[in-house]
Amino acid sequence: MSALLAFFIFLVGSIVGRKIFKTWINHFTIYFFVMGGLTFLFELKLLAYRNLSLTSWFLLISSSIAFLLGVLSVLSARQLNLSKIEPTRVSVENIPLFQGDGKILKYSAIFFSLVGLFVALHRWYIMINIFGSVPAVFVNAAWVYRINVKGEIKEFIPILPSFVYVGVFLSALYTAYRGKFSFLSFFPILCIILKELTYFGRGEMLFATLEFIFTFSITRYLLRKEEYVKFKFSRANAVISIILLLAIVLTAASIVRSSRGVKENIRGTSPVLKQLEDSFIFTPSVYFYLSSDLGVLDQYLRKDIERANFGENTFRGVYYLLSKFKLVDEPSFFQKGYFIPYWSNTGTWIREIHADFGFTGVIILPYIIGLLSTWLWFKFLQEKKIYLLVFLVYLYIILAFSFLTMVTRLNQWFLSQLLILFFLPILNRLAIKRI
Repeated sequence: MSALLAFFIFLVGSIVGRKIFKTWINHFTIYFFVMGGLTFLFELKLLAYRNLSLTSWFLLISSSIAFLLGVLSVLSARQLNLSKIEPTRVSVENIPLFQGDGKILKYSAIFFSLVGLFVALHRWYIMINIFGSVPAVFVNAAWVYRINVKGEIKEFIPILPSFVYVGVFLSALYTAYRGKFSFLSFFPILCIILKELTYFGRGEMLFATLEFIFTFSITRYLLRKEEYVKFKFSRANAVISIILLLAIVLTAASIVRSSRGVKENIRGTSPVLKQLEDSFIFTPSVYFYLSSDLGVLDQYLRKDIERANFGENTFRGVYYLLSKFKLVDEPSFFQKGYFIPYWSNTGTWIREIHADFGFTGVIILPYIIGLLSTWLWFKFLQEKKIYLLVFLVYLYIILAFSFLTMVTRLNQWFLSQLLILFFLPILNRLAIKRI
């Protein structure tokens, strides 16, 4: 019964978001699709999950209502002040990065992607020196993953690996502006996949894919609404290309999973899940990855609630920098794991928010993100400033990762966003000089 209710909520929430914002890619739809989908998969109980406690249900429902109220606050304020909102007179053609047929945008995307390629090749150079050959790296995939988790293989230049995310953002902008996908659309993500294969991780693949899809989709929606210039766009090219992109990322993630030796003989699975053991993509371990986080949250709340320093998980990057000056202890990168019945350590964004700010934070932070996302949505569509798009996209990434973790704990969420905001004025000036 609870699974059907969760499916109904995630379906209705997705449709309502589409009705309000006139496109499927919006923060309302993303949140209810992600968290509703997580709840639905968990409540299917294809694994022997324990029933959620009342505390877990309370936090899950309360945080969702708070996010909804944040969205409604802006919508209500706009409705009350609709007569005071001046119609936009800013044309997309006046955006500097789109001047000169977007050449500065194109060449900048290529440059930052090449930096990403350099980082990936350097990582492979290190791994080949350690193991002797590329096949040997894959043979020792499980060990490679462990030594990278422990931080025994360092990046030779700090911050440089985050440059490729600037390339992802710019390539998505360029693809949306040009109205068709090309090799440049895939290039930065392929560089990230190449680097991820050196330590058999998957998080950065998902992060980059979401960054591209959100940037591309929001920009295309903006261009469709353009009153002064009609932008042509091939829907067939977009659908085929996005399917191809997702296929590449899923294949790479499956290679990572199989190389690390993840076993699919999970005991206690339902007959339905047992039939998927030989599947290449959706296997029992994938189902566990997509559904287990509510179980981890529940165990965290039942067993040993450990309060962190104020904002230590949400702003882990800040605490990490302070630890270098010996002002605070370096925060742990990985959270405590639980057997539910198999080991997992990610417990949705609610876990980090609760550890950082308590019950109050679980209400206030989703409300603020819902409010900011809605305000930025209308602000960007009205003023058409790219830096507003950056903030909006990175809020969307928080919501897309909400089923898993508070993504702001990852350094690349902060670093890549800061790099984009740093380089945008420089690129704008270069574009203006070409006019």
